[in-house]
Amino acid sequence: MAYWVILTSIAASSVLALGALFYFWRGDKKSKHRYGSFAPVREQAVVKWLVDGKDHMSAIADAIENASKEILIIDHILNPHIFMKRPDNGVDSNYWRLDLMLLRKAEAGVKIYILLFDDAKLVGFNLGVSFTMKTLVHKNIHIHSHPTVLTAITHGLPGIGLWSHHEKVLVADRAIAFVGGIDLCFGRWGIHSHPLTDNYPLHPSLGSEQSSDNGGLRYRRWIGRDYRNSFIRGFSDYTRPLEDHLERDTEHRLPYHDVSVTFTGQAVQDAVEHFIQRYNSLEKGLASHPKLSRGAIGGHDHTITDPTGAGVKVQLVRSVSQWSARQPLEHSIYDAYLSLISSAKHFIYIENQFFISSQPGLLIKVNNNVIETLAERITRAHKNNENFHVIVVMPLKPEFAGNWEDDSGYDLKAVSYWNYSTVQTGKNSLYNRLMASGVPKEKIPQYFSIYGLRKYDRLGDKVVTETIYVHSKVLIVDDRVSVIGSANINDRSMMGKRDSEMCLIIEDTQMEPGTMNGGEFEVGKFSHSLRCHLFREHLTLLDEEKYFASDIKVEDPASPSFFTKLQEIASANTDIYKKVFGGKVELNNDVHNLEDLAQWRQVPGLIETDVAAAEKELENIVGNFVVNPTLFLKDYLKPPKLRSIIGIYQDIDVS
Repeated sequence: MAYWVILTSIAASSVLALGALFYFWRGDKKSKHRYGSFAPVREQAVVKWLVDGKDHMSAIADAIENASKEILIIDHILNPHIFMKRPDNGVDSNYWRLDLMLLRKAEAGVKIYILLFDDAKLVGFNLGVSFTMKTLVHKNIHIHSHPTVLTAITHGLPGIGLWSHHEKVLVADRAIAFVGGIDLCFGRWGIHSHPLTDNYPLHPSLGSEQSSDNGGLRYRRWIGRDYRNSFIRGFSDYTRPLEDHLERDTEHRLPYHDVSVTFTGQAVQDAVEHFIQRYNSLEKGLASHPKLSRGAIGGHDHTITDPTGAGVKVQLVRSVSQWSARQPLEHSIYDAYLSLISSAKHFIYIENQFFISSQPGLLIKVNNNVIETLAERITRAHKNNENFHVIVVMPLKPEFAGNWEDDSGYDLKAVSYWNYSTVQTGKNSLYNRLMASGVPKEKIPQYFSIYGLRKYDRLGDKVVTETIYVHSKVLIVDDRVSVIGSANINDRSMMGKRDSEMCLIIEDTQMEPGTMNGGEFEVGKFSHSLRCHLFREHLTLLDEEKYFASDIKVEDPASPSFFTKLQEIASANTDIYKKVFGGKVELNNDVHNLEDLAQWRQVPGLIETDVAAAEKELENIVGNFVVNPTLFLKDYLKPPKLRSIIGIYQDIDVS
């Protein structure tokens, strides 16, 4: 890190002034569209939402397989040995392994361009980019990582060593595109039931390219490093991708939940434009690379099978700046979030990996106003006696290794502090903002609910439990408008000058009869179907589920009967998990300090004292919703220490 700071200081005095002039000149020349986006609203788009890794990676695999001219990929993390398609009975073929797919297409003459985030500047982090670049070697594969040392010298910005390229974009033949929160990397492939275990043998034909009949037997889905759990064991050696990192007999995996969207139409050219802007802006000091030109290139006529929206309006929004794309500062994702939240009529649904917002301070602060805007909208509903509700689903725990008690859990504690401060414990939390504006504390649940996801599974002869890690970045307003992409609710993603991000706004034009708060209300086909699917998944009401199904109806999310029932389900599930697993489920709203935590950890669950009673209790679990413990360690967690300017930025909002 010190190396970066020294280089930056030397370059800053000679470059910063010229950079500022260039910035403002480019800003004058740049035409802006709605929300300040580089891209206009596009009509008549065909779109399809994709929930969880299986659906996303399978659709991307088809696009890669069908590509005949060009493939463009931007990813935060890309592990080339990921299996893109996996039969329900396990992985039975190398044909759909990403590295072999890309090399096969390159050999067929398809030009492949890949932009990755260079992880070399993040102390303690290894995203495997060097191994990826060494694996995908072919004359038709042009792969680069960014930023570089030259980026810091060129722009003179000390933060470059801290920010990342976080968007996940794939375009095939400039005809079909994918945007979302799912990296093509280990741990992200998953199915709607989110199993915790995969202790099955490898398929005997795995070494071949063609699949074979398995005779009905069950084989392994998550191969090698793909079977992972960061809470048990952190980053692994990416140079040994097919070797197990966890003990499958005794250690369970951490399932991910995520969302993406695929689309065709004019907006695909906007995704191409974003790629070209970033690719062509790579510093000349990098290895020679061909510049990309704009325009159609022909190729396969890609279509979307079973679209969930046709003829819809879409718009790409993003976070970029000079360092990330040599473009004027753009935070159109942030502007869209504020506008859509403020204009919501009945209901807002949010899934996000982080919830860090609106925390004023002198040196350590959070600048984005997402929570402030939510508080204003809820306050307006309260004063006008409106039935209005916001539901947020986020991880129960940030995905960082380490202990609550010592510095090994520094990032874990810092991000938890900001999440909890944003919702309830901070002076400027959503709860305190609402109470200050006249909403009684006991009435806040009428307007706002926040949940996490948890499930249990069987590992050999024992029962285990784990959180479902919410990695999705989704905003759905009134079942009519959706925003899907890579942007977290934190300053890194929202402010534009930090991480680069990409989202797609989908506005429904195909309306269907629906209800909001029991009254007639037209809902959009795309947004309504996505939101209903997400609730059915989290309530285990999808066809593939084999667990207890609730009779709750998900079609009217603004109805008090719905969100009250959901609160009851989450509370009951939480109590059952505490009763069955005891102190093994650390996260608990009654644990406020380290003394409480130590005592709670000693409490045995039924799983240790009465297995039959534990099994009986688990039969009453309904879905995966649980209470998000925003009061956990409220008397212990503190703001990040002022260790250094680097420490401040990393700890406030980690992507």
